[in-house]
Amino acid sequence: MFIEKLFYPISFILTMLPFNLFGDNMGKNFSFLNAYKMAIDETSIVSKTDLNGTITYVNKQFCEISGYEEYELLGVSHNIVRHPDMPKDVFATMWKTIQSNNIWRGVIKNRKKNGDYYIVNATVIPIVDSSNNIIEYIAIRHDITELEDSKNKIAQQKIDILTKLPNKNAFLDDIKEMKKPIVFYLNIDEFMSLNNLYGNKIGDKVLIHMANLLKNINIDGNCNIYKVYNDEFLVLCEEGEVNMDNYREFLLDLINSIENSTINCNAPECITFTLSAGVAYYAQDKNYENLSIYASVARSVAKLERKKFLLYNEKMQREEDYAKNIAWIKRIKEAIKDNRFVPYFQPIKDNKSQEITKYEALVRMIDKKGDVVPPFCFLDIAKKAKLYPTITRAVIDKTLDMFIDYPEYSCSINLSTEDIMNSATRTYIYGKLQNYPHPKNIIFEITESEEITDFKTVNSFIKKVREYGVGISIDDFGTGYANFGYILSLDVDYIKIDGGLIKNIDTDKDSHIVVEAIIAFTKKLGAKTIVEFVCNQEVQNEVLSLGADYSQGYFIGKPKATLLEEESVK
Repeated sequence: MFIEKLFYPISFILTMLPFNLFGDNMGKNFSFLNAYKMAIDETSIVSKTDLNGTITYVNKQFCEISGYEEYELLGVSHNIVRHPDMPKDVFATMWKTIQSNNIWRGVIKNRKKNGDYYIVNATVIPIVDSSNNIIEYIAIRHDITELEDSKNKIAQQKIDILTKLPNKNAFLDDIKEMKKPIVFYLNIDEFMSLNNLYGNKIGDKVLIHMANLLKNINIDGNCNIYKVYNDEFLVLCEEGEVNMDNYREFLLDLINSIENSTINCNAPECITFTLSAGVAYYAQDKNYENLSIYASVARSVAKLERKKFLLYNEKMQREEDYAKNIAWIKRIKEAIKDNRFVPYFQPIKDNKSQEITKYEALVRMIDKKGDVVPPFCFLDIAKKAKLYPTITRAVIDKTLDMFIDYPEYSCSINLSTEDIMNSATRTYIYGKLQNYPHPKNIIFEITESEEITDFKTVNSFIKKVREYGVGISIDDFGTGYANFGYILSLDVDYIKIDGGLIKNIDTDKDSHIVVEAIIAFTKKLGAKTIVEFVCNQEVQNEVLSLGADYSQGYFIGKPKATLLEEESVK
């Protein structure tokens, strides 16, 4: 009832609240009180609906921005202001969230009575009674139309602010209109080093100088010049005077003209720079928008082969296909944005008690269709694209959240040495542990395919997390750089023996000898052993006979999204 008296004194409002303010939902209702403070702001747009989304209250600001009168809104579905541009899944997510008694926040585009739009930053709050049953929903919004329109205008701008050249948006529009485009991708060699050496101001002068040179050079009238990202420039030509017979001469002349110039920077020694380039043309893809990507790939290969430029061809790849990498980076970024990186939990059996006592959190990506993508598909690319720290934090967050409700189990979370070397990730971990109720149930599993070179930082990290009671495990021991000297330099609680030594241990005598030595060594250190890849009863019998403390593998249990999905344990 209180919304009808929204601007009553707060003391009176509190006597009328239809929910249990200080009961089990105190945290949620405290958030509601914060939202209430937002609501008394005269700029707030407030409405209330029943459980079916039917409007039961609107304030003055709601009527003013929507153009509807109060009587036109009360008793009708909130869909009356829904804009057709809004994806249906946004509202599906919103309803799922609030019906679970959680607060939903997001940006929504709404439609006015006259057909115009307005954009709001919305918070939707479920209100509960003393029995914790939801009885209604309150939505509090702020008009951000002007801000969002400004963002869109900036995004739609077709001019690079620094160089005044057309930008990537202009390029994408222009190439659609061409019948036979040829794309030249130009990149300043070691521009980042130049920028670090001379500073950003000189770096900007270099880019402006490059842009002016391109504009002043007598390029065929059928060619356009664009400044795209950082130090990257595109020359887009319609086949004519520049064609696939003479493109080499054209591009070489262009590069020589630029490299023979100097920058009047008022420095004791003016700056010169070199270029590398790539070329792609209309016959290589019917979707012309891809030609800039292909030209960029050709430039990267030319740089590796120490050539001035190369024409793109489909064989231009090293360990992986560049075009596929670009597609994967896009998929990874979308998954990060949509919160689709999740941990799957694989059970670990205590071989003494014969009970599941631990789990390992294994990262998975859920694609847009809902299919599970294993880490070997995306992890290396995520690292190269500098997206890996974000994924690590998502796994940490969701794993800790999961095990708050399962204090009887411990869980290991994989950290690479790259994670530990990242100061922001270390700080993030310390902050999470400081507020976590069961830090002693967490194990950080250090996994890396390359040798640790900074033991000081790694040992400092181990010492710090141990202050919270966290355990330390070394992954994949017995392969690569994981050797006995490596272990002695670190204070660890668990050693996980590499699965390559375990999967055939019942038939491979050499594996048996190595694993036996590792287990004996680990016991002398006072640590515990975990064996991976236990795939059948024969392997399990073998590791039991050798004294392995814990077993993990598909025979014990497959990774699952939640602990409740755990299969029966052998």
